[in-house]
Amino acid sequence: QSILNKNSRINARLKNGYHFGTLKWNGENYNVVQLTDIPRQAKVTIGDTIITGGKSTIFPEGILIGKVIKVNLGKTATNSLDIRLFNDMSNLGFVQVVKNLDTIEIKLLEAQDE
Repeated sequence: QSILNKNSRINARLKNGYHFGTLKWNGENYNVVQLTDIPRQAKVTIGDTIITGGKSTIFPEGILIGKVIKVNLGKTATNSLDIRLFNDMSNLGFVQVVKNLDTIEIKLLEAQDE
């Protein structure tokens, strides 16, 4: 699933900490995505690296996504961040297919919480 799919919601976090949010694309610039629901108390600096958070069955933790280019201050307890992707999404040649070997176990644990 492409990061530029408008229905895509990816768990991502700051590499230098454990504050996480939801990564999605607003449909504007194909090289910039948004990381939403970042707590205001998170210390975020322009240039910070964003990685996958590992709280999903699609992407394992630690895959590099991009760098913070803008902090959008929210009116609630969270901020959103504009993230410039490390990869040029208009010029992809080879891609990696990621298979999370823990998918079945994750889904079983999630079902227990319901």
